[in-house]
Amino acid sequence: MIATIPSRSAGLRAWALSLLLVPAARAPAVAQPAAYDSAAVSVAGSGPATYVLISGLVGGVAGFRRLRAVLVESGQRVIVVDPYRLSVDSTAVTFADLARRVDAVLAHYGVDSARVVGHAHGAGVALRLASNHPRRVSALYFLDVGALAANRTKVFSASLRLLPYVVRIPGGRAFVRAQFLRRLRQNAAHQEWLDSTTQRLYTDPVFAHSTQVVAMAGRLAQAREPDSIPAVVARVHVPVTVLLGDVPHPSQPDSGEVEALAALGHLLHVEHLAGVGHFPHEEVPAQVARLLLRPRRDD
Repeated sequence: MIATIPSRSAGLRAWALSLLLVPAARAPAVAQPAAYDSAAVSVAGSGPATYVLISGLVGGVAGFRRLRAVLVESGQRVIVVDPYRLSVDSTAVTFADLARRVDAVLAHYGVDSARVVGHAHGAGVALRLASNHPRRVSALYFLDVGALAANRTKVFSASLRLLPYVVRIPGGRAFVRAQFLRRLRQNAAHQEWLDSTTQRLYTDPVFAHSTQVVAMAGRLAQAREPDSIPAVVARVHVPVTVLLGDVPHPSQPDSGEVEALAALGHLLHVEHLAGVGHFPHEEVPAQVARLLLRPRRDD
């Protein structure tokens, strides 16, 4: 049974688009082929299973470094993909387009039947990956998100258009950084993960890529998905686990996003994480890893 989740207003996720839609800062280096920028794709570990972690608008590859470390330590292969970094200069930026690029990454690394994890908008990409490229996915895990219908927010922040200018005026960078961190804290139940290193990894790209932020956000605002959510979900035939932070926060998914997955029937499992906000992989990475590593019902 799917529990009812409080609704949010249309603008509550706009903070992610207006401040965080940027190529992620580089996480600690991980060796990989030269075909992909390490800010977009990282590969670590080896083992019997491959976990593919797909970032959303916030954090990028660096945002998964804690969860990646736990999974690698447990003996798993982990591929982290930032589909927004891969698509930063592309005109094709629907979820379906981004999923096609993730499929190409997995083909490059010879990955089939991976356990695919998506945070926030990254889950929209993961859902299309399972729907359109099913051989790549054996199970889906959504972190604090349901089925997203479109790769954009409903409100295009007017402040976004001014971002390249704001960061150039005296005090502008400090203002943007403070707003950025305030939004992160509002959406996190645990605060200790947001240390100085994490703050830098999340915020530095805002200043380095402000022009690209504006350009890509404009393309996202115009993007139209080729398929409806019911059509996408109908093609998914793997288990889907939704992990929701149970502490109220602005970016929590509304009930419709989770109910849209109800057609999966017995394949859908919804679990609430006590004392957790919008960033389960950052707030409680060991707990999330345990849930990812536990045997599936179909194993």
